[in-house]
Amino acid sequence: GEPGLFMTQVDSGRVAYNAGVRNEDRLLEVNGENIESYTHDEVVEKIKLGGKSVMFLLVDKETDSFYRNKKNKIGSWLATVKFLPLQPRFINLTKGSNGYGFLLKEDPGQGGHFIGEVDKGSPADKAGLRKMDRVVAVNGTDVDKCSHKQVVDWIRLCDNTCSFLVVDKDTDQMYKQGKVSPMLFWEEMKGSNSPPSYTEALSLPAPAQKSMAGRDKTEELRPKLCRMEKTSAGYGFHLNGIEGVLGQYITEVVKGGAADKAGMENDDVVIEVNGENVEQSTHAEVVNIIRRSGNTLEMLVARQDVYKQLKATGVKTTPLLLGETFKGKTRTAESPKPNRKEEKQQQEEEDEARPETPPQQERQRTPSVSSSLSEDGIDERL
Repeated sequence: GEPGLFMTQVDSGRVAYNAGVRNEDRLLEVNGENIESYTHDEVVEKIKLGGKSVMFLLVDKETDSFYRNKKNKIGSWLATVKFLPLQPRFINLTKGSNGYGFLLKEDPGQGGHFIGEVDKGSPADKAGLRKMDRVVAVNGTDVDKCSHKQVVDWIRLCDNTCSFLVVDKDTDQMYKQGKVSPMLFWEEMKGSNSPPSYTEALSLPAPAQKSMAGRDKTEELRPKLCRMEKTSAGYGFHLNGIEGVLGQYITEVVKGGAADKAGMENDDVVIEVNGENVEQSTHAEVVNIIRRSGNTLEMLVARQDVYKQLKATGVKTTPLLLGETFKGKTRTAESPKPNRKEEKQQQEEEDEARPETPPQQERQRTPSVSSSLSEDGIDERL
């Protein structure tokens, strides 16, 4: 038979069945750890160590065969979360005369952005926001790696309405147990109140529903080539990264701006700028390439889930994956290092160009958001 560990004798109506387990499902992960190379006894022991709760990543026979034929790795980023007993919550707020009526705070000990006091009868209270809810996303943008100030600024940029994705303590612990982000829930739910099953998703006509488990990866595993012309407001996006750390991503895409019209989205990973691969470039290097581009800019980007899957399968991310014929491009030549006067001029132009280095405090932070915070930056009433 096929290698792997499979589910058998799943009784209808029992705990495992109600959690989505089916006969012949292949087991991939236990509590977020891949067990495909483990022995049967090792997996049994790991399940026992989980105590009263355990989280499995399973794949049914049909879906398993589909991805094996494509030689694509299967991971939690492809999974449906509809069988989980606890789910994140969407909170849609409309600002009142006294604001939204809640306090946002950051706890350095826990990491993350939490709801403090919620004013009774306020828009936040009526929308179902609760004390100690953790804010996962603001208007669809993951804020886990953002500083407290950045999240506050995001909320204040909302006009009179704002949408949160939040998790309570139990839901947060459950997702952490499986080592998956609650953003999987947002990706799965947006645009669909009833996500299709694996089998249903595989038979959907192109273009497939974005971020659904089992979508046709030959259609979805593609980057985006975004061509833009600078307007009076710039390109309409921010370039985010941590100084000294490789890897850049897009944030604050202005609706209706040049980047938005070109197809760029928040959290897109930057792969190439004007035909030059920047995956191993620093934030400052990428900013300089963008500045030298003049009034036109071409960027190869990919959604984070697509980028991770391409990396996992060992596929080099280039414009050739778009299935188009590209003419040769003239790449921007390296310019000499700027002197102090040029550096000052570049700084003054930053607001127009939009790519933005996070403030010094944020650049020094680690992804765990555990570094020290300014005394007046921990709590903010909104």
